[in-house]
Amino acid sequence: MRNRYFLFTGIIAYFIFLLTTIPAAPVISLFKNSMPVTISNVSGTLWSGQAGTVRTQQNLTLKNIEWSFLPWRLLLFNVAFDVNAEYNNQPLSSRLSTGISRNLYVDNLNMKLDATDIAAIVSLPLGELSGEFHLRVNNAVLAQGAVPVIDGTLNWNQATVTIAETADLGNVSVLINEKDDSPLAASISNKGGHLSLEGKLTTTLQGDYSLQLTMKPNTSASDNLVSSIAMFARKQRDGNFILNNSGNLKQLGLM
Repeated sequence: MRNRYFLFTGIIAYFIFLLTTIPAAPVISLFKNSMPVTISNVSGTLWSGQAGTVRTQQNLTLKNIEWSFLPWRLLLFNVAFDVNAEYNNQPLSSRLSTGISRNLYVDNLNMKLDATDIAAIVSLPLGELSGEFHLRVNNAVLAQGAVPVIDGTLNWNQATVTIAETADLGNVSVLINEKDDSPLAASISNKGGHLSLEGKLTTTLQGDYSLQLTMKPNTSASDNLVSSIAMFARKQRDGNFILNNSGNLKQLGLM
């Protein structure tokens, strides 16, 4: 009986060893044609490995990726990994998971982006941007063909936008969350700069978005800047300008 016990224990231990040492490269190679990203220079195991680059369909390229599997999340019927990477030499960290629903869950995402990098990720209907974006996502749910559900903040520091004239926007803060009537909603405000900003973004389940942004030039704003704002925003009697923009998130590459 004791011999059978040790034999059984040895077999289980051997299978656990095999599972924990599965190399990542051949497994990823098997699914490369059905994956939404291109992964190269893979090493390590499926549970704790590295990759040289990951390129997405949105032209986002991550480098020096490292991941580690979280086995305890299997108790919650999902597969989860802690991920660290670099984007344009800026560190990025997050926890990614998926489950029976096949949705991608993103938790504790923290990354910085130069404003010029935003155009490579999202097709924004704006002019030339400068400054630095700092994105913090507490949690997000991404589903194919659906509006992303995000709870987090986007801070745009030393923000400027150039259309016909360069406008200094100071530090812009965007609070992103979900509301009962809007799966993706955001409130926009700023401190400093040539303009005072107050705005909101709402979306529908079909991905249609509506942006209303109120801009109030202060005494530091030049006449040329005020004139350029009037080219795309409607001037109000109180001196404010209101920008209304609508469309679908698919146009921005967000669905």
